[in-house]
Amino acid sequence: MPSPIQRIKRLRNKIRRYDRLYFVEAKPEISDREYDALMTELRQLETQHPQLITADSPTQRVGGEPIAGFQTVPHSVPMLSIDNTYDQKELRAWYERILKKLGTPQVDLIVEPKIDGVAVSLQYVHGQLIQALTRGNGDSGDDITANVRMIRPIPLVLEGKHTEQQLEIRGEIYMPDRVFDDINAHRKTSDKLANPRNATAGTLKQKDPRNVARGLRFAAHGRGVIDPTTPETEASYLEALKQFGMPTVACHQVSRFEELWKHIEDFEPRRSKLGFGTDGMVIKVNGFMLQEKLGATSKFPRWSIAYKYAAEQVRTRLLEIEWKVGKTGRVTPRANMEPVPLAGTTVRHASLHNADEIERKDVRLGDTVVIQKAGEIIPQVLGVVKKKRPKASRAIKPPTRCPGCHEPLVRNEEEVDIRCINPECPAQLRERLIWFVGRDQMDIEGLGTKAVAQLYDAGLVRSYGEIYGLKNQKDALIRLERMGTKKVGNMLAGIETSKSRGLARVLAGLGIRHVGSRAAQVLAECFSNIDNLIAADADELAKIDEIGPITAESLHTFLQHEAGRHVIGELKDAGVQLTETRPKKVVSDSPFSGKTIVITGTLDQFDRKQLSGHLQALGAKLTASVSKNTDLVVVGENPGSKLDKAQQFHVKTIDETTLLKLLDQTSSQRPPQPPS
Repeated sequence: MPSPIQRIKRLRNKIRRYDRLYFVEAKPEISDREYDALMTELRQLETQHPQLITADSPTQRVGGEPIAGFQTVPHSVPMLSIDNTYDQKELRAWYERILKKLGTPQVDLIVEPKIDGVAVSLQYVHGQLIQALTRGNGDSGDDITANVRMIRPIPLVLEGKHTEQQLEIRGEIYMPDRVFDDINAHRKTSDKLANPRNATAGTLKQKDPRNVARGLRFAAHGRGVIDPTTPETEASYLEALKQFGMPTVACHQVSRFEELWKHIEDFEPRRSKLGFGTDGMVIKVNGFMLQEKLGATSKFPRWSIAYKYAAEQVRTRLLEIEWKVGKTGRVTPRANMEPVPLAGTTVRHASLHNADEIERKDVRLGDTVVIQKAGEIIPQVLGVVKKKRPKASRAIKPPTRCPGCHEPLVRNEEEVDIRCINPECPAQLRERLIWFVGRDQMDIEGLGTKAVAQLYDAGLVRSYGEIYGLKNQKDALIRLERMGTKKVGNMLAGIETSKSRGLARVLAGLGIRHVGSRAAQVLAECFSNIDNLIAADADELAKIDEIGPITAESLHTFLQHEAGRHVIGELKDAGVQLTETRPKKVVSDSPFSGKTIVITGTLDQFDRKQLSGHLQALGAKLTASVSKNTDLVVVGENPGSKLDKAQQFHVKTIDETTLLKLLDQTSSQRPPQPPS
């Protein structure tokens, strides 16, 4: 008779084998009942012999205590987005650019389904899962390790022997259609989940890992850091992952554009039969060395692109137009329509963008309209079925007064938008508060759109600072409808945690016009704290690479205005961190220190975004345009008019070879190669 340790080892190996057969190879050998019996026996043995429990045991996916919140962690290599196209000609143009850049008549490509899920990064050290991060803003993501450990398809320990000290696997967590349908079948109509992707995202942000067992799936499709060895191609990398027991996307290899396009066309009718959501195909250059040669822009790798299939379109009747006030005062029309199923959800509202769009499309109340989801997410009105227009249809006139405060609306000659310029408009304030607490800004757990609206209507929150004063309003919060001691406690804990998000997240959350998340990050890294930023004038701000005069003027106006100063003062008093959590280390004795530098043209050895950041860390100032004040222009291929201006102003220019030599003279390392 085997000893307990022998039996436990055999049970774990059996369960891992059956997980692999089920999730990786789609060849289940035993029933769910037989699988559950093995898991029950293993759990009982580990209960009797707790000293034999290990972190990688299959039983450790079950249970666990709720977590307090999600820590934001930097990615070892940025998780870039993928550029996309809906057009065959654009796809061919991308393919031809690749061939020209590589100097070859053809290139091996990998084609795989673009799964509609949540992108994550899994860190394995010596084969053991140690960390899982969401994509987040691409530079850093939320640590969801505790929840990911509950997802059965993701191995806690990789199979076989591993020479890799570190293996970072990137892929997509998603919810199968049948799981989504089953969950919604047991929910009230008013509480049904919008779509599988939203359901997946919500599940991964559960604070109690025990609530994550919803039948989520995972498919690997990419990589981060692999140390010390690296496969030579995408295909060999994915095949190696399969041998490790990791589910992967189904990839197809082609080498000519005609083969690529045929595969894309052949796959489209099969999408609905896969059992999970896809919205296109991802195309990648197969060879990793070729990927490195092609590099990346600040947003996308050049060696990859996504082809998106045409969105589903349906017809419905337009009932009325509701004019919504945004956080910057922009007033936009929203179409309220007869409910209609579209791309997996029931749609009642759609965007009409602005008053000019309504006039251009000749949309009238009572019309039958054609709608689709932009990017498979946001419903929008494409046009009108004129043949079905009723005689009683009515023209739509834009409002002249704000729907929120009834003050007169204005429209600048150079803009298509109508705006409310009342700084005390309650509708704007509510939207700004909703934006501030959002996931990509302060990410305050327990404080969503409905909760903010409820607190605003109750008079408990009318400013950003008052959000942080809610800890003194606990009794009033508990008395609100649909609130309770536990819910209020979670909300207050989420508010407290958000204080340490850092300056970049605060700037992005304030809703300053033209200051998005990327601009906020650049500004926070350059100035380190809010006082330095306030002290800068508009010209100084405009010289920063990726900022420019319009954003600079908007930010400067906000920071110097009495209302802006009041907002900053409230946040300071509340203890919100207004310094950058990861400021750049600046070297003062480098060849670039104090120099104003412009980068132009295509670079072979560097990713432009990372090179800009590295030069700034070496004391340089990066600007977008060449002037008499420019000290140096780094010239790549096809530099265009910036090189002409540099020659006109007698500004020094260098190529990449010279740049590399100068970087080698510094005490710092070269900037990293473009991520692949």
